[in-house]
Amino acid sequence: MFVNRPRGDVAKRATDRPAGLRKLPIQARSRARVANILKAAGQLLGEAGYAELSTNLIAERAKVPVGSIYQFFEDKDDIVAALVEQFRQRILALVGQLDVAGAQRDRRAFIARLIDGIAAIQADTSAFVCVFSANQAHTRFDDVARELRHTLTAHLDRTFAAAFPQLPREDRSRMLAAWSDITGAMIASLDRSKPGERGKLLEELKTILGAHLDARLAAVA
Repeated sequence: MFVNRPRGDVAKRATDRPAGLRKLPIQARSRARVANILKAAGQLLGEAGYAELSTNLIAERAKVPVGSIYQFFEDKDDIVAALVEQFRQRILALVGQLDVAGAQRDRRAFIARLIDGIAAIQADTSAFVCVFSANQAHTRFDDVARELRHTLTAHLDRTFAAAFPQLPREDRSRMLAAWSDITGAMIASLDRSKPGERGKLLEELKTILGAHLDARLAAVA
């Protein structure tokens, strides 16, 4: 079960391998092949879902021998684990752009950067929605989604605690829990949106989160 594969443990530090990889690609050709495998897996996970995902399908989409996959990954769970790690790293890069000064200076611009950053990850690969929103009919995605959202929510909690010290911790926690659920649901709808609807959905999400934060701050003013 890929959500239980440890990250950051002693074994991983000793080998310095990213999550999911059984062998670290050294040569440029190998790195390109692993990137191609992960890209193909991400496309298939978004299109067909986890249950239908297989190493044979991934090899066919990536146009590589299936043996090349087993050179770097033990099974499809390891491939998904590597995808999840990619998403985690992108979320960490995003939260690095969301600072206390930005939240204090312009709350709406802060929320816009947050939503646009998440939407950019989703636009790169629909598999992000499967993981972040846990919209697969498989319980293992629940833990993965919870972990990814916690990475984001924990940073927002620290940022808002410093930016808006007047907001009680309990209120802040309830607000961010609601943000997590609303954002997960609306980001999932981006994959099903019709042409022209994507921008409207994102603006609606920004408006909802902004109004929620304004209301919380007004209540404690």
